[in-house]
Amino acid sequence: MKKNSFVEGTIIAYICILVTKVLGAVYVIPFYKIIGPSGGVLYSYAYNIYNLFLNLSTSGIPTAVSIIISEYNALKMFNEREFTFKVANKAISIISFIAFLIMFIFAKYLALFFIGDIDSATSLTSVVLVIRVISLCLLVVPFLSVTRGYLQGNKYVSISSTSQLIEQIIRITVALIGSYIAINILHFNISIGVSIALFGTVLSALCALLYLKYKIKMNKENFLKDVNKKEKLKVTENDVIKKIIKYALPIIIIAITQNLYEMVDLKLILKGLYMIGISGSTCEVIASIVVTWSPKICMVINALAMGLCASIIPYIVEGYVNKNNYQMNSKFNQSINTILLVSVPIALVVIMFRNQIYYLFYGASNYGGTILGLNIVVSIFFSITLVINMVLQGMKKYKLVYTSTITGLIVNALLDIPLILILNKLNFYPYLGTLIATLIGQIISMLIPLIALRYEHEFKYRNIINTGFKIVIPLIAMFIVIIIYKSFIKVDGTYLVVLLKVGIIGIISVVTYLLISLKNGLLIDVLGENTINKLLKKIGIKG
Repeated sequence: MKKNSFVEGTIIAYICILVTKVLGAVYVIPFYKIIGPSGGVLYSYAYNIYNLFLNLSTSGIPTAVSIIISEYNALKMFNEREFTFKVANKAISIISFIAFLIMFIFAKYLALFFIGDIDSATSLTSVVLVIRVISLCLLVVPFLSVTRGYLQGNKYVSISSTSQLIEQIIRITVALIGSYIAINILHFNISIGVSIALFGTVLSALCALLYLKYKIKMNKENFLKDVNKKEKLKVTENDVIKKIIKYALPIIIIAITQNLYEMVDLKLILKGLYMIGISGSTCEVIASIVVTWSPKICMVINALAMGLCASIIPYIVEGYVNKNNYQMNSKFNQSINTILLVSVPIALVVIMFRNQIYYLFYGASNYGGTILGLNIVVSIFFSITLVINMVLQGMKKYKLVYTSTITGLIVNALLDIPLILILNKLNFYPYLGTLIATLIGQIISMLIPLIALRYEHEFKYRNIINTGFKIVIPLIAMFIVIIIYKSFIKVDGTYLVVLLKVGIIGIISVVTYLLISLKNGLLIDVLGENTINKLLKKIGIKG
C-alpha cells in the first residue's frame, strides 16, 4: 500500500469506479431480461427507499471521518487520528442497527407511500419483501463506508477504490446467477428473484469490508508508524463524536436531499403522469426508467465525480487548515475541468445514439432513449454539484451547503408536476418535465456556492472558462465525425450489429476528440504535462 497524489489518486479512483459502474451498467442488460419490467419496478422501489435510509443514518459519517483524519494528519495529531476511527466504528454500529430496525419493521408503510394512491400493477407484498431484504445492507455497508473514509483520509485512495471493484463483481455474480436460478430454473415469483439479487448487495459489501480489514491488518505499520502510544490523547470520545456530528450533518443533509430528488421525482412523476391519463403500470415503468434505469447508464459520468471526491478531501482540508486559498482554488478548478474534459464528450456520444444505447441495455422502449438523452445532461450538472459540495464540506461552509442544496430541491419539487402538465399541453414528452425540473434545481444548487466562493475566498474561474472554450473545437470535430458516420451507415439491425456499429463510431469519435485535445493543449492544461507524458509512455506513443 502506498499513498496517492491528487492526480494519481483521481485517475486510480476514476478507473476503478468507472470499471465498477460500467460493470454495473452492463450487467443490467442480462439482469433486466431476467427480471423484466415488473421486476425492474420492484428493484427501483427497494433501492430508492434503501438509499434514503442509508443516507439518513450513516452517509455523513464516512466523509466526516475522512475530513477529520485529513485534518489530524495536517496537524500531525496521529494518535487522535486512530482514535477517531475507533469511535466512528462504535457510533456507526448503533446508528445503523436502529436504521435497519426502522426500515425492516415499517416496510409496509414505506411501500404504501409509493403505490398507495395509484392503480399499481405491483403487489404491496412484493414491495414489502424487497424493502426488508435490502434493509439488511444497513448492517454491513456503513462499516464498509467508514473504513473507506479512513483510508481516503490517509490518502490511500487506490486500495479503497479496489474494494469497490471487488464489491461490484461479487454483487453482479450473485444477482445474475441467483435471480436466473430462482426465476428460470426454480420458477419462483419475480419478487423472490429480485430479493436474491438484492441480497447480493449485502454479501458483496461484507466481502469488500473483510478485504479492507485484511489489507489494513497486513499494513498496520504504515498506519501506526507515527503513533506514540505513550502520548496522552488531546481529545475525548465526546469531542470526537461532537466533531463527527458537526462534519457529518451537512453531508447527511446533502445525501438525503439528493435521495429526496430521486424520491420526489419518483413520487411526483407517478402522480403527474397519472393525472394526465396514463395508466398506473405505464407510469411505474416510465418512473423506473427516469429514476433508476437510465441513471445506471449515466453512471459512466458520475463515476468521475466520485473519484474526484475520494481524492480531493485531504487536499482541500490541508489547504483550509493552512489558510492556502490558492491550493483550494487550484484543486477545485482542476476537478471541474476534469469533469468537463471527460463528461462532455461522453454525453455527446450518448445523446447522438440515445435510442441505440438504451436498446443495447434494456431492449426497445418508447420512452428510454428520450429520457436517457436528457438524463445524461442532468448527470453532468449533478457531477459538478457533487464536487462543489465536497469542497464546501472540506472548507466547513455548512450554511452554504444547506442553502444551495435545499433551494435546489424545493425548486425541483415545485416544478415537477407543472412542467409535466405544460409539456403535455404542448404534446411534447410530458415525462421529461421531471428531468427538466431536476436540471433547473441542480443548476441553482451549483450557482449559489460558485458565486459565494468567488466573493468570500476570491476563487477565480477563468481557468474553467478557458477549458470550456478549448473543449468546443474537439467537440465540433466529434460531432462532424458522428454526423458523417450516420449519413453513410444506418445504426440499426440486430443487437450485435447495433453494438458493433455504435462501438466503432464511439471509439473513432473519442480518439478524434483526444487527438485534437492533445494538439490544442487541453489535455495538458487539465491533467498536467507530467501526467500526460506518463500516460503516453505507458501506451507506447512517447519514448
